[in-house]
Order: sequence, then structure tokens, then C-alpha cells
Amino acid sequence: MSSQSTLAMAAKAKAMYGKHLKSEDYTELLRKRTVQEIAGYLKNETAFKEILAGINEFAIHRGHLEMLVRQTFFLDFLELIRYSQSKNDHFYEYGVLMMEIKQILMTIRLLSETDKTSQIAQLPIFANRLISFDVEALIKVNSFDELLNVLKNTPYYSILKPLKPKSLVDIDYSSYEIELKAYYFKRVNEIIEHEFKGKDKEDIRDMFDTQIELDNITKIYRLKKYYNASPFEIKKVLNPTFKRINKKTLMEWIEQKDAQQFLQAIHDHAYDIPTDIKEFQYIEYQTDVIMFELTKRLMRFSTNPNIILVAYLNLLEIEIQNVIDIIEGVRYKVENDKIAKLLIY
Repeated sequence: MSSQSTLAMAAKAKAMYGKHLKSEDYTELLRKRTVQEIAGYLKNETAFKEILAGINEFAIHRGHLEMLVRQTFFLDFLELIRYSQSKNDHFYEYGVLMMEIKQILMTIRLLSETDKTSQIAQLPIFANRLISFDVEALIKVNSFDELLNVLKNTPYYSILKPLKPKSLVDIDYSSYEIELKAYYFKRVNEIIEHEFKGKDKEDIRDMFDTQIELDNITKIYRLKKYYNASPFEIKKVLNPTFKRINKKTLMEWIEQKDAQQFLQAIHDHAYDIPTDIKEFQYIEYQTDVIMFELTKRLMRFSTNPNIILVAYLNLLEIEIQNVIDIIEGVRYKVENDKIAKLLIY
């Protein structure tokens, strides 16, 4: 993928990244005392101004603001792939998978709430030709059966149907996330295998394999710490992809007595993840820091348009989460220094 159009996409992504929030923006946002003040700053001083144009920042609700901020991911992705959609280029499908899974997981998370329309990101009409299900119908679902009906003719139906809960109170969000992520990484691997060869394939696979390995580390830690899961149960949900840690070593570490011992082994031999994770931080924060540093380097120095696209979207996801953390922190009156320690930039 090195046509003029995809080179233009890479240049556009780098230009868009140049408009991301800077250190001084985060300093200003942390000074805000209300959700409305945050909305005003984002609308008037940052690249979020496009998605927030036309809102009344003095009256906006937290949920609506978060939905609009999340929508930036979809709009930026759709803007970038306009440059790379040729009949011979299907790599952009990985981003479509991300969009679909994000929409499905948000729907599942909000199934027990009454007002979903203000919180599920609205997609532009032209996105419908890329998405495998009816997004408008998805927004309106009120039960798991209705969700399955919307997804009937997609691969997601067979993934979610066996996980149908007895009632909405029995929804185990993490199980859906694990299964959908497994499908996502499987499909990405197939796309990479089909679309690339040589150094390009090696570079793209390297980035996704690191992401998968970090995702496995997160699963293992959480299952040990919060669910006291057995090694057998843990091994069943892992993606069989290995990067810095070979399979034999990882299987041995899973046998460690508890989450702390597992984390110590990771820290000593694979990734510089602190062993004293603070109570207001999570394992995901530590793995996100590693991916942030990796993708930031790739964004700055790579000349491969595919890698630049993936790096840009990873960095955008982290920025969006930063903004959400600030909004949530201010809304629930969390101390500024604690909010700041959740941010990655």
C-alpha cells in the first residue's frame, strides 16, 4: 500500500495528529471545575471544536459530551480511509471492525439504561455502507434478543448468542468484551495475512502482536486478582499469540500463586510494568502506557501508511480516554492530582 492516495492518507494522519491535545491543554482542562467548562474549552480551543460545533456548552450533559468526544474516533477514521479505499486495498476493514465492536459493546453496556440515543455515537450516513449491521436499529434495542436480531446476519450473532444472559442484571460485560476482542484479533490476523508481505507484513504484525500480548497480560492479571481464576480457566481465554514472552514461559507464569507474583515476573523479564499499581489506576493503564510509547514512535518515524493509520487510531483512542477521565473526574469531584495520574500523554 504505497499509492499516491495512501501516501496522502499518511500525510493527513500526521497533520491531524499535530492538532492533538498538548501538555498545556491538559493543564487547562484539569483546572476546570465543571463539565460545562470542559466542554467550552474543548469547543473553543482544541481540535474537538468540529464535533462540538453548535452545542450549548453551558447546558450540555456529561453523557452527551462523552458521546460526542467518543464520536471523534469514528469521524477521524472515516475521514482518513477516504484516501485509501481502493478495490485492491482492504486493510481499512480493521478499523471498521473496531467501529462495529465499539458500537456493540456500548449497546450492551447501556442495555439497562433508558436513554441510549444520547450516549451511543451517531455515525454519518455514508458510514452505513461500511458497517455490517443497521446502526440506527442498534441504537433502539432494549433487550438482548433485540440486539441479536439486529446482528442476525453478521458474525457477531454466533459470537454473542451463546452468551445470552437470563436477564439484563446477569449481563457479564467482560465476557462479551473478551469474545469480541478475540474475533477482532483473529480477523485482523487474516487481513494482514491476505494484504501484506515482506517487511510491511512484519511491521504490521509486530504492532498487533504486541497489542495482543499486552491484552493477554491484562486478562491474566485481572482474572487472578479479581476472580481468583484457575490456570486452566485463564488459559482458555488467552489469544495464542506470543511476542516478547514465549508460550512455555507464559504458561509457567500463569501458574504463579497470585496476580502480584505474575506481575513481578512480567516486570522482571518482559515489560516495565510497575508492580505497585495504585488503587486509582488499573492494569489497562500500564499496558496503555506501553502501547502509547510504541505507537507515538511509529507515528513520528514510520513511513508506512498502514502503520501510521493504526498508530494514529491507537493514539486517538488514548486521547479520547484521557478526556473522558477528566470529564468523569470533574463530574464526581475527584482530586486533580488523582485525575492527572490517570492521563497518558
